[in-house]
Amino acid sequence: MPDVWTLLQRRTRSSGALPLVTYLDPASGERTELSATSLANAAAKIANALRAEYGLEPGDAVALDLPQHWQRSAWCAGIWTAGCVVTDEPENADLVVTTVPRAAVHAHRAAVVVVSMHPFGLPVTDPLPAGVTDATIAVRQQPDAYLFETPDSSTPALVVTGTSMSQEEALASAQELGPGSGDRVAVVATLRELTGWLACLALPLAIDGSVVLLAGDDVPDPIREQERVGVELQP
Repeated sequence: MPDVWTLLQRRTRSSGALPLVTYLDPASGERTELSATSLANAAAKIANALRAEYGLEPGDAVALDLPQHWQRSAWCAGIWTAGCVVTDEPENADLVVTTVPRAAVHAHRAAVVVVSMHPFGLPVTDPLPAGVTDATIAVRQQPDAYLFETPDSSTPALVVTGTSMSQEEALASAQELGPGSGDRVAVVATLRELTGWLACLALPLAIDGSVVLLAGDDVPDPIREQERVGVELQP
């Protein structure tokens, strides 16, 4: 199985305009869709920011304190493109990416950056604590092309819920979740944690399909029909 960046590039060439990740909040009506081309662009910019702006090296850990959201997919893509590791352990991270700079997180040794949950990815509007920066601004300033060395499939990718996986292992595990080639998969927010991490990006890349990430804990019938969902991942 190739690495994540290679798979993103393949999707961009074969079906770049088609949706790869869709985020839906049935309660608010919010809908954000990322094509393979958009996600590859986000991956390059985030990866460049991790290396050039935040000084991370391949193998460094990034704690993602983000909900199931298109931003989680984009940041996983960028972290894995940079050869870094996604973790749910901020105390062991080299960088913490969060939506709210909580004191408990900010107290750790890692630098803390904030990501907006705005549908269009706009910068944070609320004042930030001293030492906490808005990642959106740093990412937007980066080139569209990734400038550093790319990882290979054996590069560590995940350390979540006590489980460690390389990029190849994460993609293979995602492939074993059940959906088949080309499926459009609905993913509810209450999905078991490790499966949720795999579903946000590794799954659609591994099966050459797409995911619909839902803010709620079920898949309403209108959304199932509107989004042409073929498979659902439930807790």
